[in-house]
Amino acid sequence: MVRFNTSKFLIKVSLIAILLLASFHINAQIIFQETFSSPDGTTAGTANGVDWSSSCPACLNNDYWEVKSGVFEANDTNGEAVWKTDTPIDISNCGLLEISFDIESVGTMEACGTDCNSVDWVRFQYNIDGTGWVDPSNSYYCSGTCASINVIASDDVNLTTYSTGCIPTSGSSLQLRISVQCWASSEYWQIDNITVNCNSSNAGTNGVLSICSTSNPSNLFDQLGGNPVNGGTWTGPSNLTGGFLGIFNPTTMNAGTFTYTVGIGNCQESSNVTVTIENNNNAGNDTTADLCSDGIPINLFNLLGGNPDNNGTWTGPSNLSGGDAGTFSPATMNPGTFTYTVGTAPCHDSSKVAVNIIPSGNAGENEIIYLCNNSPVLNLFDELGGNPDDNGIWTGSSSLSSGNLGTFNPASMSGGVYTYTVGISPCENSATISIEIDGPIANFTANPTVLTIENTEVEFTNESQNSTDYIWNFGDNSSNTNDVNPIHNFPDFKSGTYTVTLTAYDANNCSESHTASIVVIAPKIEYEIPNIFTPNEDGENDLFKLISSQNTKSLEIVIVNRWGNLVFESSKINFEWNGKVKNNGAYCTEGTYFFKIKLTDLDGKEIKENGFVQIAK
Repeated sequence: MVRFNTSKFLIKVSLIAILLLASFHINAQIIFQETFSSPDGTTAGTANGVDWSSSCPACLNNDYWEVKSGVFEANDTNGEAVWKTDTPIDISNCGLLEISFDIESVGTMEACGTDCNSVDWVRFQYNIDGTGWVDPSNSYYCSGTCASINVIASDDVNLTTYSTGCIPTSGSSLQLRISVQCWASSEYWQIDNITVNCNSSNAGTNGVLSICSTSNPSNLFDQLGGNPVNGGTWTGPSNLTGGFLGIFNPTTMNAGTFTYTVGIGNCQESSNVTVTIENNNNAGNDTTADLCSDGIPINLFNLLGGNPDNNGTWTGPSNLSGGDAGTFSPATMNPGTFTYTVGTAPCHDSSKVAVNIIPSGNAGENEIIYLCNNSPVLNLFDELGGNPDDNGIWTGSSSLSSGNLGTFNPASMSGGVYTYTVGISPCENSATISIEIDGPIANFTANPTVLTIENTEVEFTNESQNSTDYIWNFGDNSSNTNDVNPIHNFPDFKSGTYTVTLTAYDANNCSESHTASIVVIAPKIEYEIPNIFTPNEDGENDLFKLISSQNTKSLEIVIVNRWGNLVFESSKINFEWNGKVKNNGAYCTEGTYFFKIKLTDLDGKEIKENGFVQIAK
């Protein structure tokens, strides 16, 4: 008898499709499935490379346990009939198993506890790695004669899908065995869609995600611990995107616990990710600080750009003081990059201050110096107090020479404040020298400035300024004098030029000298020698003498006749020859007489004359 139930066939096809679709979406793999689509009467076959067979040792004529109309059907087996896999199913990649098949009874079945020739049941067992046949945990004991075993169905059963539930395994091979028993020709057990699902149902371990309110979307799948398999589903306070990745967007979704589930049927496994949304923090903007090595402590917090939140922490090359202020002392702390952090991970925010320490240098100590206007040239660097660094620069009212030495000339440069600066901006260090230049101005006039030896007296008028004491040096080897306005007589025995020096002193003993020349001259010698005289004692022109003689210091004269005989000589300036030999002998005859005369002027200069004089009577 052949029965074909069209509605059952359609249901069967639909269930197969659902199972197949489900396997692709919940990370389960069907590693064995027999749908008994072989011809009626088939008692052995192969599915997914696995051989199976059936036996019904108590079946009589017209009894059977074989394929009928797309199901494996048992009729009046008169005892136990068995369907089993003959070759092992490979489960080496399975961590979880779920075995299921469809069961339906036709006719009136007797339940457990009835007589031997009436009790009807279905038994299922599995064997992993050949360790022995095992009844599933959801089987139940069937009492009575021809029973006393664990079964999964007895009595009347409407079409249902039996499942073993989730079976953990670490084995590598699996065998299946389905046994049925029915006792009347009107009773049928129908088995179909024997399916083994292999599941890697590892949902990982629970995770925690603290995410900032403005952070980019994050995959919750990445937050799971362990080694979760993909292909699962997410549930929680918000609908995540991205499939099994579970993309959470903190700007649009709610925090809370999100559950990730993998597996199929009873072989599902879940783990949770607890999401908290943290408020954002603002640590300000990065900046750079150039600080002087001798600078005062500074709060790095005040240097941050933007609007940083307080109550953060600082880290860097030195331990800053002042809490979130980040007090940095250039004199005691190390330069480098200091990081300011506010908030807790992962929503903390950080900014950096790169601290550079610039050497300030030592410009020495301020000084005040007093100079005379004729003091020697000096280096101002040598006048600074302390221990100044060299290679600095000088500024002031006059331009100094010699670089950092700062060469100052009191005679040509102005007093005032001169500043010595060392270091690099903004860390220059400066010291000043205040220069006060004092000193008298020496000056005088003389009257007269040119004089003759007849009168060598000169009056001096002191016109010096800012002076209190004086020394006069007249340049003629006479003693100096301290008079204010002296009168001095220069030597009168010869002409000469005398340099008069007045040195004036002020209260600070600064001095200045002024000089002037006094010229003493001898008057020009003046004389006239006659060339004729008449010694006749008439009282007129009786004597030979100089007609005029001025400014003559000495004189020597010798007169001879034409034969060279001496007739007169004298060393008197106002000599007189009366015409007699040597002025006391006989009168010389008329004629021409020759003379030699040597005159010395008041300055000692000699003048020699040779001439003649005529005697007439």
